[in-house]
Amino acid sequence: MALDALKRITCAALVPLLLMALLSNAQANSKTFAFVNTQYAITAEVASDKAFVVNFINLSDFVIVIQPNEFIYRGASGRFYIGQVFDQEYKNQRGETQRYSASYLLKGHSFIGLPIVGSFHELDKIEEISVRIGAKRYYMQPLDNIQFEQLASKISNLDIENPSASAALSEANISEMGTVRTTDGTSDWDNDWQGLLTPEGINPPKILEQPDVPATDESRKSRTYGRVKISVLVNKNGDIQDAKVVKGLEKSLDKRALEGVKNSWIFLPATRNGEVLDSAFVIEVEFPPPEKK
Repeated sequence: MALDALKRITCAALVPLLLMALLSNAQANSKTFAFVNTQYAITAEVASDKAFVVNFINLSDFVIVIQPNEFIYRGASGRFYIGQVFDQEYKNQRGETQRYSASYLLKGHSFIGLPIVGSFHELDKIEEISVRIGAKRYYMQPLDNIQFEQLASKISNLDIENPSASAALSEANISEMGTVRTTDGTSDWDNDWQGLLTPEGINPPKILEQPDVPATDESRKSRTYGRVKISVLVNKNGDIQDAKVVKGLEKSLDKRALEGVKNSWIFLPATRNGEVLDSAFVIEVEFPPPEKK
C-alpha cells in the first residue's frame, strides 16, 4: 500500500493535526526533525508552546509501544523535557470518554500521527531530540522547512506494506537520517530522565498554564502577602477533582487562591507505565508584596 498522502493513513480526527504540521512550516519559528532507517520513519514538529506533532511509521514486522514520556529533548540550557500525554480522545473499558492517553500500540507496516502535549520550554533552540523504543533511542536530525516538506512529499509515496523496507525507502527516494543508540545495560543510559520521573516511575502532573491570581482588597489593606500552598487532585482528564489549602495566609487570600486555581489553571495528568493516573500533588499560589510607590 503506497502512502498516497500522510492524511490518508491516519484517522479523521488527526487530519487537522497533520495539515497543521505541514502548513506551520511556513512560520519562522517552526522546528522540524526526522529519523529514518529500515525500521522506522519518525518526524516531529513543534506545533505550539505546549505540543509537538509526531508521526510514526513502523516499517518493521513487529508491534511497538510508543509512550509520550519516551519523547525527550534537551534545550539550550542543558535541561531535558519529556512528553506528558497524547492528546487523543478514547473510550475506556467502562465506556467513559477520556481525553488523554499515555501509550499507543503501533502494528508493523502501519502509521499514526500523535499530538504530544507537555510542559515544554526552550523550544527556540532544541539541542537534541530523541524517541526511545524498547532498548534503543532514536535521535532525530533537525530539518529546515524545505527539507521537511520534501521529506513529507516523499513519505506520501512510501509503500509501507512492502516486506523489504530498504526497497520501499529506495523506491520513494528516502535516505536514512538520524542516529541510534542502544542501552549498554547501565543506569547511565537513562540519565536524561533523572529528576523527571519519580523513583516509582511516575511522570507527575504538570501545570500547563498558571495565570497570576490577583490579591484581594483586604490583603492589600493589611499588607498580607506570601504563598498559599494547595493540595490538588488532578484526574485523568486533567481536571481538578479536589483542592484544599494546606498552608494559608489569611481567609480572603486563601479563598482567592483556590478560586484562581480551580477556574484558570490548566493541568496535565500524571502517568506511569503507559497509563494515565489520578494524582494528588501540592502547588503554590504566590501573592507578591505590593510595589513601593
